[in-house]
Amino acid sequence: MMKLRFVVFLLIAAFNFLNAQNLKPKNIILLIGDGMGINYVGANLLQDANSPFKEFKTIGLSVTCSADNLITDSAAGATAIATGYLTNNKYISVDTLGNSLYTIFEHAEKLGLSTGIVVTGTVTHATPGAFVGHSISRYDQTLIASQMADQSFDVVIGGGLKYFLPKSMGGERDDSLNLVEKLISNGYNFSKNYSELSVLSDSLNQIYALFELDGLPEAGNRKYTLGDLTKTAINRLKQNENGFVLMIEGSQIDWAGHDHKSKELLQEMSDFSTAVSEALNFAKTDGNTLIVITSDHETGGMSIIAADKETKNLEIAYTTTHHTPSPVGIFAFGPGEEQFRGIMNINQIGQKLFYLLDSSIKF
Repeated sequence: MMKLRFVVFLLIAAFNFLNAQNLKPKNIILLIGDGMGINYVGANLLQDANSPFKEFKTIGLSVTCSADNLITDSAAGATAIATGYLTNNKYISVDTLGNSLYTIFEHAEKLGLSTGIVVTGTVTHATPGAFVGHSISRYDQTLIASQMADQSFDVVIGGGLKYFLPKSMGGERDDSLNLVEKLISNGYNFSKNYSELSVLSDSLNQIYALFELDGLPEAGNRKYTLGDLTKTAINRLKQNENGFVLMIEGSQIDWAGHDHKSKELLQEMSDFSTAVSEALNFAKTDGNTLIVITSDHETGGMSIIAADKETKNLEIAYTTTHHTPSPVGIFAFGPGEEQFRGIMNINQIGQKLFYLLDSSIKF
């Protein structure tokens, strides 16, 4: 009898293991805290007793080196996540020879899924750029804007309006093209104001919302949070029965790290956590959504050198104004989360995301 029970136990365990390995998410929400090292997350945990990072049981580490440097930039780091391949610094979803790499957004659209980006910087910046464009230079944001206008995304929210407008209209374009007019003529609901956004999300039309010529205001100077923008994006994207892939970036976490602005860094992390909370709220209700949180690199060599238990004030120090090669965290929740446990190279995050969308994809 004992032997029979043991065999039954092994069979059940094997079934559960195989079933877990075969779970495939309908939706993927990828949250990238630009420059967000482990200590950035630690700071959020120390200051917020209800930090959503506490919800994650599956945790890993990402080694963020690029193809040509042990210290990556955002372009190469984001390319690794968006395509599954390492490339050179400054390159946007092209390989080391300059050939275009297939992105997870391009494959999602091929499968009939909706796609969206929500960022607090410009939508054409290095990190979102790797999901929506291809270039040998991360600095050619007008090119990325042109490529975006020729594609079909369901939700685009952030800053960077100037890259869609000619110089005659206060933009940065030398070619005199007004890409906003093009987007509207292609059927997009276009908005320059946050107040219009909730109305647009109820429509079946695709959404372009560019609130600023450059990046959005800092978290402490906005009346809306990244979580508010995330909720709007999810409400629109979930209308696709096939599912969606959404990339959310806390862009200005990195900027605060570069400038050693600790107050702003903590505010940006708190703002980023509102997006994490909204993603978790949806994923828990939906049951078919994978959340992956990570970073493209660490910025500033940030460390917490003192902390007051009563006030929760933190004293933060930095070792550089640049990026570092320090590994960054991976936090996963939902179907397929076990894929992100352990230590991996940053491009393996991208490969695993591709695999969970389509197991026929090989690298």
